[in-house]
Amino acid sequence: GEFVYTTTAVDETNKTFTCTVSGALLKKEYRGAGTQISQKLAENMAAKAAMQAEYKESYAELNASVTVAAPSSAAQGQKRKGEPHPVGSKSELSHAVQMLLGRPVTKEDVVYTSTTIEGETPSYQSVVSLPTYDASSQYQGAVTAMKKDAEANAAKSALAALKAVIAPMEEEHKAKKAKKNKEQLEKLVEATKAKKEAKKASEAAA
Repeated sequence: GEFVYTTTAVDETNKTFTCTVSGALLKKEYRGAGTQISQKLAENMAAKAAMQAEYKESYAELNASVTVAAPSSAAQGQKRKGEPHPVGSKSELSHAVQMLLGRPVTKEDVVYTSTTIEGETPSYQSVVSLPTYDASSQYQGAVTAMKKDAEANAAKSALAALKAVIAPMEEEHKAKKAKKNKEQLEKLVEATKAKKEAKKASEAAA
């Protein structure tokens, strides 16, 4: 291929990796950010570093088109309240359910039910259910002083219970993303080569 990926194990157990990418079509060698838990992910980060450095505008356009094309819980969050995409356990659970169902999540897929516990200072406890994934399961969170925190606690309980199912799917998702980044780098280089050749041909004709 036109690119050479060099992956190095960071420790003796071969469980974390870094990677560099180089090639005749790149101005220099690029190292991916941080350490990764697989060689594929390390290669992904190296490809991403090269794209961001040498094809910044094209890379931004690619990401923008992907973001617009793919329905996401972020977009749904903006539709509900006009707020930015929430971070934390609730958004993690939405992402996990999206992987489990293999499609964008709707409000019917993740349902929170909160109970007010009366007292001098009212407190809240939430239960989250995932009816379209498993109609029989409910996950209860710890009691807290705020309703939104109660929902977050319920989401944490669900994530902990589903960890064994979600973890391998998350790794598969990351691996697919790694492959996509490497393919994008190759496409960007090919497109740049084609533009340069077209420009040369145009100048020669003139």
